[in-house]
Amino acid sequence: MYNDLQKRYVKEIKTNQEQSEAIKNLTIKLHELEHNLREQRQRIEQLECKKVSWKTSAVSGKRSRTPEGEVTSRRDMSKKEESCCSKCLELLLKEIKKLKKENEKLSAERRALKNELAGLDKDFFEEIEDLKHAVQESVKLNNQYEKCLKQISVLYGLPFTAHL
Repeated sequence: MYNDLQKRYVKEIKTNQEQSEAIKNLTIKLHELEHNLREQRQRIEQLECKKVSWKTSAVSGKRSRTPEGEVTSRRDMSKKEESCCSKCLELLLKEIKKLKKENEKLSAERRALKNELAGLDKDFFEEIEDLKHAVQESVKLNNQYEKCLKQISVLYGLPFTAHL
């Protein structure tokens, strides 16, 4: 009984530590993704500002050549960049949502484990220590009984088989 309780307690502590570490890592990753999201939003704002300036230059008829030699307006290039940025943003938002859900799940599980451990007060652990001490004393006493039995069996010439 004592060993089962102690194993369970050690397992719960280990699980709690692992979950705390996972929550910490997820929180760090969440902050990084939020930072990336803010940077991407700023980039979008910058591109939109450039888009406004490109619109004014497009009205004046300015065109450029792509590396492939195609003639495109700056408006077309802006749309491509905007499309790319919006895809990146969508991916980042999905990743953030996924991480938030995982963070909430781990936090809830951690709270549940913490509540379960809260029921184990100081008296519980003192009782476990008392039981541990009692088991150790019982083992010592059993060893002494075994020695006495061996001596008695030798004295009376009886075979002695030790317990496993």
